[in-house]
Amino acid sequence: MNVITPLTPDQHNSRFITFQHYFKQINLSRMKKEKEALSSVALQGNFSVLHYSRTALSAVSGAVAGVLGLYGFHGFFFYLFSSLLMSVLLVGKANFNSQRYFLSGWDIWTAGVAGGISTFILFWTFLYGLVHVY
Repeated sequence: MNVITPLTPDQHNSRFITFQHYFKQINLSRMKKEKEALSSVALQGNFSVLHYSRTALSAVSGAVAGVLGLYGFHGFFFYLFSSLLMSVLLVGKANFNSQRYFLSGWDIWTAGVAGGISTFILFWTFLYGLVHVY
């Protein structure tokens, strides 16, 4: 195991040793940033839960937008707001360390958002028609 030792005053005069010390620090920081091994079964389960949650959110937020009578861009902004709120709650549930449960930190923010729009529109138009048209 490489341990970084502080430079002594006589080592500061030598540029070669200073560069060696610098590169040891870079290698140590790279070793710390390496990801731990993740189980593919656990990742698949996490993505399954994430997509189930996004689908349920899309249905519920579409129903709420339809009952409230939102139309046009207001409905889409409502979906984006509810999706953002859910992402914040999921990151909080993951103790603000989403990279521990997914391959990328962005997966919890972006996975399933675009796919849930069709479910949102289905419930939005259905309940808007039931409540406000008929």
